[in-house]
Amino acid sequence: MGANEGTITAIESKKQYSEYLFIAYLSYMSLYIICISAIEHFFNENPIYKIGNYIALILAIFTLVPLIRKVPTDFLIQPLIINKKRISCALTHGLIICLVFGGAMILLKYLLLKFAPETLVRCQPFFYTARLMPGKITSNTLIYPFTAFWQEYFMNVMGYDGMRTLLVGNHKKHKAVSMVALFFGAMHFTYGFTMILLTMLFVLFMNNIYRRTHNLWVCCLVHIILGQLLFTLQLQKITISVF
Repeated sequence: MGANEGTITAIESKKQYSEYLFIAYLSYMSLYIICISAIEHFFNENPIYKIGNYIALILAIFTLVPLIRKVPTDFLIQPLIINKKRISCALTHGLIICLVFGGAMILLKYLLLKFAPETLVRCQPFFYTARLMPGKITSNTLIYPFTAFWQEYFMNVMGYDGMRTLLVGNHKKHKAVSMVALFFGAMHFTYGFTMILLTMLFVLFMNNIYRRTHNLWVCCLVHIILGQLLFTLQLQKITISVF
């Protein structure tokens, strides 16, 4: 019996070690992409670095495959359950959050326009509502609700919950959300370094909502509304420069 227990312990230790390697690999790839994007943004390096970013991102995504296979089916399905309580929570909490932080986003653009207009050269007019008008709505705008849902599911269920429960344990929640923020920010490198920073902060913000409400649908509603407001205000085009 003692020998069997020793074998099981050895297997579990090896399994845990391999899982920490996965996390280390994802962290390294994400940081690589973010750092290279920062160098390209501030120092105008050769865009050929983007090829390396694509390769790194693809390798990092494929690294997630063996992790996903370890997640029980009910672990993935439970957050998707829709009932009256969850929908009511999504509408009440979600709309309040959107009003508060949506107002903060509008105030941010106003203050930047007043005190640092050079950062908003590409963010005119104040509200770019034409992007939502018939005939000018892009396919990206139309599928944004589905994109927002997938991103919230990926970040909070597969990413945060998965890594916290299966990889690093419940007591390591901050390490799990940091990893998800890095990886999700890296996925947006094609939109520029400013967007990487915004999405990383957005992940931390949305994950905080998820941990407080335990409701995926609150996150989806907030993501859809604030995401569309961000693009209407064109805050993703803010210019950040050290020179």
